[in-house]
Amino acid sequence: MIDQQILQQYPFKIINYKKGAYIFEKGNTPRYYFQIISGGIKMSYYNDKGNEFIQGIFGKNKSFGEPPLIANLKYPANAIALSKSSIIQIPKSSFEQLLTDHHSIHLNITKMLSKRLYFKAVMANGITSNSAEEAIISLFNYIKFNVYNQTEDFSCRIDLTRKNIAGLTGLTTETTIRKIKEMESQARLKIIDGKVYY
Repeated sequence: MIDQQILQQYPFKIINYKKGAYIFEKGNTPRYYFQIISGGIKMSYYNDKGNEFIQGIFGKNKSFGEPPLIANLKYPANAIALSKSSIIQIPKSSFEQLLTDHHSIHLNITKMLSKRLYFKAVMANGITSNSAEEAIISLFNYIKFNVYNQTEDFSCRIDLTRKNIAGLTGLTTETTIRKIKEMESQARLKIIDGKVYY
């Protein structure tokens, strides 16, 4: 996250989106850096069969869509508001100037993008294992240890819907629900008020 006081030293706009609104679509040319003030965003695309694949979910103070912006490539997925969201946007040229002006921010962006690449590698390992359970465990382990830095059993609340989990792991929603119930019966996770604790 870039401090908003620094962001506002450059040309910026704050735009409000309704739930379900598209911030950008797959195939669009990136023109802005985006950072979430409130709400949440998912980046996803649909295959030829109409199945949704979620590439990432981003919440308050998180940025999204930087790799194609920096690499001058078209967006590989849609960015859609998961809820009413307020997002700050800065033109590409101003964002590049910000990175030139603030080397520590440039380094932090590099670290953040590296963590996202690591996450995709972890998830690819889980998905290619042909084990639904291993794919789900890979996702939960990443969230618990790398996002929230938790170590105690059942200390991490997984704030994703079953559909979100399915989209991130490449599984069907039905398979995800079944496997999570099986894992609960094996005491590998807990479900409290419909939320998974891992």
